[in-house]
Amino acid sequence: MCHLDHSEARAEWRDLAVGENITQNSKISPPQNLLRQIFPVEMTHLKTYGDTVALKKGDLNENQHRPMTNIRKLGSTFDREAALYHSIRPRYPEVLFDALERVTHLPRPAQLLEIGPGTGQATITLANRDHHITAIEIGPALAEMARRELRTFSNVDIITGAFEDINLPPHSFDLIFAATSFHWIKPGIAFHKSRYLLKPDGHLAIIHTHHISDEKGDLFYHASQPIYQKYFPRSTNTKAQLPTATELQSWKIDEKLFEQIHFETFPLTIHYTANEYAKLLNTYSPNLRLPANKRECFLREIEELINGRFEGILEKYFSLSLTVAKRQ
Repeated sequence: MCHLDHSEARAEWRDLAVGENITQNSKISPPQNLLRQIFPVEMTHLKTYGDTVALKKGDLNENQHRPMTNIRKLGSTFDREAALYHSIRPRYPEVLFDALERVTHLPRPAQLLEIGPGTGQATITLANRDHHITAIEIGPALAEMARRELRTFSNVDIITGAFEDINLPPHSFDLIFAATSFHWIKPGIAFHKSRYLLKPDGHLAIIHTHHISDEKGDLFYHASQPIYQKYFPRSTNTKAQLPTATELQSWKIDEKLFEQIHFETFPLTIHYTANEYAKLLNTYSPNLRLPANKRECFLREIEELINGRFEGILEKYFSLSLTVAKRQ
């Protein structure tokens, strides 16, 4: 039996917002504003679909990508479930990396820096293409698993630490890339340090995982709203919907330091059993921050919904986006 203290849940999100510079003219309340910066949305009340922002046209403002001050604490939540993260997170399609190499005219081999490789899902594809990769991962368990998964590649070096802290030689890399991780970096450092580390003609690539509409009514999205409201209560009734594929927007680039040269999306549909989808949700930081008993109840109710109303199978629509910018 799950007993939920909603005041406790609201307090947790207020704690996350401490120290965050949220503008007074924001159209949404501070907790929602904070979450919209980091997470895509699964629900109209809190929208915790995962760890990434589902950007839509017209949805960007100057604070869209401003991380919270305790960003490292949030980012480290993935480290608790490193093995699960590796097994269940969506993989990046080869065609995305074909486009990346084509647009940036990468030589082979090129010197690459990866920010937040996780367990190496994106790393392995570029390692197989003979590039030399230095990858910086803040989670010790994730970094160790990445080393195991990539142990046969002499051209990959995994460094445990934060991108903000690691010292590397300036102007050393042809490409810096981040696969569903760039939003975890402090914005004051993300673009400036990337530019500092890139060669004069180098590129920055931001890969992002978006949760998008199935454009068939999003039945599961709407059916799951009461569950999300129960475990992630909201004091306001902010209406939100999943974006369609055509509504996705490129990452907002610091135009003083970089020039955006390419944006492309790559649709991906995955069929999950109820148990598999619950495992996926158990790798998302908002859900991992729930107390263990509440998280267990939340995931159980999601499983019961999929088994009871969707015949045990959820057809999940993603889109992977690629934003490429050239160093100025």
